[in-house]
Amino acid sequence: MRRYLWVGLLFGLALAGGYRPVSVAEVALGRAPTGRVRVFGRYLAFFPTTQAVDGVLAGPRYALLLEGEVFDRRPEPGRYLEVWGELVRGRRGFLLRFHNFRYPNENRRPRSVGLAVGGTGAVWLRVYPVAGPGEPPAGVSEDRQVFRLPGYRGPFGVVCLIVTRKAAGILTDARPCSGR
Repeated sequence: MRRYLWVGLLFGLALAGGYRPVSVAEVALGRAPTGRVRVFGRYLAFFPTTQAVDGVLAGPRYALLLEGEVFDRRPEPGRYLEVWGELVRGRRGFLLRFHNFRYPNENRRPRSVGLAVGGTGAVWLRVYPVAGPGEPPAGVSEDRQVFRLPGYRGPFGVVCLIVTRKAAGILTDARPCSGR
């Protein structure tokens, strides 16, 4: 009995930091929790764009509004995929704020920045130059956390970096990941 309690506790802790799997039907029927979720369905786009995801994720009977900025690649309209993001309840009902996705049989997983202050590790960021004299570049993680990158001199775009989390919103000692 104790073994099952430990397994349940560990599973619950894993979900707390990750994305909970839910179905489009659970969302439509109000049975899904808001917050970070993973949902499988067919992506149907409202408008074909290169930098945004704007459409629905359709299940067998229901559909879920889906929108957000593309992180590293855009899903193809009409394809089945698993999407992860932030489920919110808004004026028009439930909305999934897009973080990223994978096609069936792909090995991709969500890439959140899970570093505590003082921690060092690999993170994937979309790095942008920031307008203004002396301003360091900014990096946005897949789960839409924004960081300043003082001293960063690398390329812009989606990059894997080894960083140290100096404080909330600040990553230092950024250097490219090797072999990724």
